[in-house]
Amino acid sequence: AVFGAREATVCGLKFFGVEKTLFASDSPFDPEKGSAYIRSTIEIIDSLEISTAERTAIYEGNARRLLKLK
Repeated sequence: AVFGAREATVCGLKFFGVEKTLFASDSPFDPEKGSAYIRSTIEIIDSLEISTAERTAIYEGNARRLLKLK
């Protein structure tokens, strides 16, 4: 959980790598009951200097692989 912190997202990606990073939300604790953290996390991921394939992996590919979904 990074609660919309860009630095924490970048640090996590550097430490764990794109292949072990998933987009997720489990924290409806912001003033908008969760949507602000979701929106800010999407903005952070979209602003990172990573490839489209890496971004797709974070948003869905890694979860599909982990859960064996097609």
